[in-house]
Amino acid sequence: MSTLPVFQLLLQDNPGLFTTEGLSSLLQDCIHLRYPERHKFTYPSLLNQQVYLSLANLGNGSSEDEEIIRRILSDPKGWCIDAPADVQQGAKFYDNMGKMFGPRFGTDLFLYHSIRDNIQELQKSLGISGVRTRNISVRVRPWRWRSHRLFSYPTVEDQLVTLESDRVTLQQAVPEVVNYFISLVQIQLAYRLFLVDKKEQKTPASISAVENAASRAVIAEIYTESFDWELTGINCWRGKSVERLDPDKIRLTLHLDWDENEFIFFDAHHPDPKR
Repeated sequence: MSTLPVFQLLLQDNPGLFTTEGLSSLLQDCIHLRYPERHKFTYPSLLNQQVYLSLANLGNGSSEDEEIIRRILSDPKGWCIDAPADVQQGAKFYDNMGKMFGPRFGTDLFLYHSIRDNIQELQKSLGISGVRTRNISVRVRPWRWRSHRLFSYPTVEDQLVTLESDRVTLQQAVPEVVNYFISLVQIQLAYRLFLVDKKEQKTPASISAVENAASRAVIAEIYTESFDWELTGINCWRGKSVERLDPDKIRLTLHLDWDENEFIFFDAHHPDPKR
């Protein structure tokens, strides 16, 4: 990836560029370039189109690159019309998506994927971890405001590559994540525990079911969810996401393989569904 001057510029925006959080923030900034007014950029240099194109290894002065840029930016729908059939088929799919998200959707996606691939290659060459630490805090006893437990665990960064060393870290953390979830389910007043299928249908479950499923997991993740509900019409309610130390729902996600094909979900619901 021959973009050293670009990285020197991005380092001025954020000295922590070459870290898990730094690379993740760079890709998040790239995703939000279409709507810059809605996002606070870690790397404002990306707002310069030439910097963005350089991350995709385009715009470096070669005649081939200049032709690619000219075709993409001048004709978002037809730039690959003389490309192989499989490329055209993919472009047609993104063109249809563009009818929902705007005519530049396919172009933006092409450029972002090029940048993401380059960043992932850089990540692997530098050995930068593809996992980060996530924090969660849940109240241990509902009647005592200050009695809560802070828990930290490793989780995958969606846009980065999971290295072999990351797999060891993630799998070793599974028992601790599961034990934390079980401890939350068992607090007074006890949360109601459910196994959740692919259609989001819930079946009452036991602690032993969680423990048995966890024995097959390579990654375990946990998150909480709470809503304030308001009546907006006859039998019509609207929920606004809020933060609560005793959340409405706690979900445990167990990944059973590294290819993200098999999952098991458990939900713990607050004992007072009407609050």
